[in-house]
Parts: sequence; structure tokens; C-alpha cells
Amino acid sequence: MAKIVPRHVMVDGVQLVALTEQEYESLAASRRQFGSHVVRLRMTREALTSLTRVAGAMCALLRAGEVPAETSHSGPDASRQAPKGLLSALEAAVEQAQRVIGKQSDASPGSANGRGGKR
Repeated sequence: MAKIVPRHVMVDGVQLVALTEQEYESLAASRRQFGSHVVRLRMTREALTSLTRVAGAMCALLRAGEVPAETSHSGPDASRQAPKGLLSALEAAVEQAQRVIGKQSDASPGSANGRGGKR
């Protein structure tokens, strides 16, 4: 893409920048792309925050020598869950993160629970 060189014009005593129609369309397309990237980054941050919260709680339990058993997951906030629901919360957070990042060529169906997938 060619660099846009701004042209300054005066209209009713106000200095403005003039763009050709093609330059304006290019600028508008860039703004739309930037907006979609911001939304995607926000979703990624939320998924990563959730995943780290659950993984941190899981690490604390493992350090304490407790091994959580799989049970149904009742909410996204793992910090308020009993140890038994933590594994389900971790799996749900990993699934959310996988949805956000999209299909990965190295991800396998069992990668959410530790089987398969490359590192």
C-alpha cells in the first residue's frame, strides 16, 4: 500500500486534510480491520484471564496434594468452586480459549484433557 501524503486545504478558514476517494476508502478499510482486531484481542484476553484463573487454582490444589475429581461445572469463576468442580472448570476454560484462537492444525480433540496435540 502506498503511503498517503496528506494535502492540506483551507475551507472557511479551517485547515483540513484532503484525501482522494481511493485514499479515504483505504483509510476506512484499515479502521474496520483495526476494530475487528481490537474485538478479537479483547476476547483473547478474557479467555486467557479465565484460563489463568482456573489454572492457578488447579496449581494451588496440586501443590497442596489434593487431586480434583471431575464433576459438572456450574459457573465460570473457578475461585469459588469446590475442588471437585475445578477440573471441569479448567476444561471449560481451555475449550473457551480454543474457540477464541480458532482451529489449530496441531490441536486434536483430546488436547483439552492432556492427550494429543503438539507443544
